[in-house]
Amino acid sequence: MKAYGIEIEWKGPFSLNKVINEMDDWGQSPTWNGKDYGLYQIYGRHILCGKNTLLYVGKTTERTFSRRFKEHREWLLEDQYEKDIKIYLGRIYNPKKHSEKDKWKSWKEDIEDAEKVLVYKYSPNYNSRELARIPKLHHQQVQLFNGGQRGRLKNRDVPKDYL
Repeated sequence: MKAYGIEIEWKGPFSLNKVINEMDDWGQSPTWNGKDYGLYQIYGRHILCGKNTLLYVGKTTERTFSRRFKEHREWLLEDQYEKDIKIYLGRIYNPKKHSEKDKWKSWKEDIEDAEKVLVYKYSPNYNSRELARIPKLHHQQVQLFNGGQRGRLKNRDVPKDYL
């Protein structure tokens, strides 16, 4: 079976304030195809794991990065243990696969699959709920290609026999 490839272009690191104040391109009606949607990684100092620990991997397809991080603001700013927060934003878009013709369904599926693979492979400390079960993907044999400023992720992530 041929692997299904998903390319992710990562940028960062960004501060929480920069993401909240500047990453809010939601696009225009009726397509709402702005650029500030996708995947994100949150790194910081963890009480048990030390500095530059991958704390959380998340996705946002309905809200911009800015709006999603407003929801994370409380625990990122007020936690007394996890400090030195750095955020990486990952965008997925392939005009050959993703378009408004299917109401961005294939794009959302790719983001969901990528998030599941990253969480299951890297086991971020705050994604513990998702680690308890084997992920169900929209595509079998998914390969992730991480480009740009990808934090501690590998260039290529290929899930093994857990699917």
